[in-house]
Amino acid sequence: MKLKLLSLLILLCSIKIFAQSDYILGNVANDSGDKLPLASIHNLRTDQIVTSDKMGNFAIAAKPTDELRIVRQGYERKVVSLTSESFSKSLDVQLVTIPIEIEEVTLAFKPTGILKKDIARLNPPAKVTALNMEMNNYMRTPMNEVHPTAKIPSAFAPRNPGEGQMNLFSIGSGGGGLLGAVAGLVTKAGTSPKTTANYAEKQEFYKRVKAAIDLEYYTKYGLDEYDFDIFLAYADEQKSLSKNYRNNFNKAAIEFSLKEVFSEYLKTHNFSKKVSEG
Repeated sequence: MKLKLLSLLILLCSIKIFAQSDYILGNVANDSGDKLPLASIHNLRTDQIVTSDKMGNFAIAAKPTDELRIVRQGYERKVVSLTSESFSKSLDVQLVTIPIEIEEVTLAFKPTGILKKDIARLNPPAKVTALNMEMNNYMRTPMNEVHPTAKIPSAFAPRNPGEGQMNLFSIGSGGGGLLGAVAGLVTKAGTSPKTTANYAEKQEFYKRVKAAIDLEYYTKYGLDEYDFDIFLAYADEQKSLSKNYRNNFNKAAIEFSLKEVFSEYLKTHNFSKKVSEG
């Protein structure tokens, strides 16, 4: 009789042990209730890892007192301790989204509320505008190509009877005498050749112009320093001021050219609103 009772007791214990070493079913979702596929469920005791399906469902071997670690990218991981009640129903796991920190953006520009001034702050600097004009002029300049000419080479040209002789009293632009040559050298020494200015030369010329001319003539129309820099670069493009006068500075000629261009410039640029705002 005792042997039968002992056998029955061993059988009941075995059934209880095997019943507790079972599979647990569960589901993984986010804090909004959306199902999460590809979540990793790790049994820390057995080191077994399974992955949830596209509906968030999973099944893993476990027993009471086991701990399951649920991990998914973009969510805070969660550890669930199993009890005997965990096997009686589906284990619903909810993962919390990791908040994304957005860096603080500091605005350096502080608007004044005056539209004219605020728009001017957004425009490129005068130096950049002048450089862009210079680049546009360079791109529009045709390439210097050497074309063949129908000319007899000097080695085969007929000889001039007076070649090798110099007329002392021949003078003038076309004269070939000694005095003509001296006069030509004096004329060339007094003037510098006109060449296209580079960016640095233009900026230096603009500074010299602003220091030499009367800027009040333009400020009374509402131009500030920024507006005048834009106009000066425009006038230089129209009249080639830096090319003609940077080496042979002529204040009167420069002022005349600027006022001539300015009279046309006012037809397309209105600065009266700026005066009223000021």
